[in-house]
Amino acid sequence: MKKVAVITGGTSGLGLQIVKELLNEKYKVYSISRSIDKIEKIREEFPEVEFICGDVSKRYVIEGLAQKIEEQEKKIDVLINNAGIIFAGGIETLSYEEWNEMFNINVGAIFSCVKILLPLIKKGTNSSIINISSISSKMTGSSMAYSACKASVDMITKSLAKELAKYNIRVNSVNPGIINTGFQVHNNLIGESDYPKFLNDISETYPLGVGEASDVSNLICFLISDKAKWITGSNYIIDGGRAVNIWNFDLREG
Repeated sequence: MKKVAVITGGTSGLGLQIVKELLNEKYKVYSISRSIDKIEKIREEFPEVEFICGDVSKRYVIEGLAQKIEEQEKKIDVLINNAGIIFAGGIETLSYEEWNEMFNINVGAIFSCVKILLPLIKKGTNSSIINISSISSKMTGSSMAYSACKASVDMITKSLAKELAKYNIRVNSVNPGIINTGFQVHNNLIGESDYPKFLNDISETYPLGVGEASDVSNLICFLISDKAKWITGSNYIIDGGRAVNIWNFDLREG
């Protein structure tokens, strides 16, 4: 019987790369996204994927997904919580609506997906949950709310790992730095014409340069595999050395 994977936000960028990797690993994939345009754009290329259009922050959407999988598969082996959004700004510029939307999607959707899908995840084989976090959970960036959301994701990951270990369900987060997916353009942080310069400039702060989506998806494939059966409750920073570079200073200066 094929293993079954569910991914949120699996129609573009890192999410789509993860879908490709899951298909290579012979998973039956369910991908849920709120953009019907993105789904229609890639549906023909991936006819074997079950695409569901819906807002992952809405509980009834996840309940509908659970019913569908219960009828068709009876289990879930892998859940990847990848859906996320960002609005730039701090306390003076972020609106209440932006703050709430970010927490609803970046944090609340993880709670809903795990809570509602857990009965099916319990029926999986060596089941694994991956939460996509960010190095922004460890440092401040262009969005106060995004950093707060991702810090919450890291702690949710650890709490779930402790609680679900009795069911042999592993829970880890993956915390990427900047990768070349167009995330900043899609979220209106920078213009498309400015993106190449942005990547070039930001790469100077990354000892190994800016990463690709496949760099992150390769780590995820390892973490959901049986080779990682003793790994749970970890937050995996994958950033080409960006985090350690922050602390790089010349002792002669002080």
